[in-house]
Amino acid sequence: MTTTKDPAKTPKRPPVYSVRQELPHNRPYELYYAEKVPLLQVFEKAALAWDNRSRSGILGKLARSAGLGRPMQAAECGVYRGHSLVACLRIARDLRVPVNFVGLDSFAGLPSLVEEDLKVAPENAPYRKKVLFDDTSFEAVSELVKSAGFAGNAKLIRGFFVDTLPTLEETRYDFVNIDCDLYAPHIECLEYFYPKMNPGGIIFFDDYHSHDFPMAKDAIDKFLEDKPEILLHLRFGPEGTNHTKCYIEKL
Repeated sequence: MTTTKDPAKTPKRPPVYSVRQELPHNRPYELYYAEKVPLLQVFEKAALAWDNRSRSGILGKLARSAGLGRPMQAAECGVYRGHSLVACLRIARDLRVPVNFVGLDSFAGLPSLVEEDLKVAPENAPYRKKVLFDDTSFEAVSELVKSAGFAGNAKLIRGFFVDTLPTLEETRYDFVNIDCDLYAPHIECLEYFYPKMNPGGIIFFDDYHSHDFPMAKDAIDKFLEDKPEILLHLRFGPEGTNHTKCYIEKL
């Protein structure tokens, strides 16, 4: 005699996260993606704020109706394999917010550690002995962006920030995601983007609460110590090694 299992009594397995897939951004969110959900929520907030600003006033309405309005300007510092970048682009598309995204990364891993890194890095941190995040490539991320249909919305720039930031075209930004782990890259990105943010624009910090990269908090606190903005903290799901994220809204 054969028996049929009751589906209601069969335990459900959580979805297996694959970096080969784009990060989901439609609610309800899965706990499996807890670390990335704050980024998606904050980018959505920035996109909606941009949309509201671009529609306000007579000039803004005329520009939008004529298709002449300036697109939302965004940047990601630390693209790695490109999945967060594509997820944000999908949100902008679904909100019908035109966006120009600049993605900056060495596509060859983290740069060398500086003194501030060595002071606070955990003794057993693997990046003390080897380069991390080098398992990516400019070509692979370019293909990911293209296959997702966003080749016209994103410009990838290869190289370390100290070399590439000065080459960017002068513009004002509405959203910047800083996800670069170490001390010097955080300072370099903040020094470049902070004065170029539009009022109400958002700078998102991926690593402020990171247990593995405590130098990120040191760099952010150092840069913001004489600035009027207040860090806002956001977490989705249970506390984890890097589930709590931070951002500021430019005054």
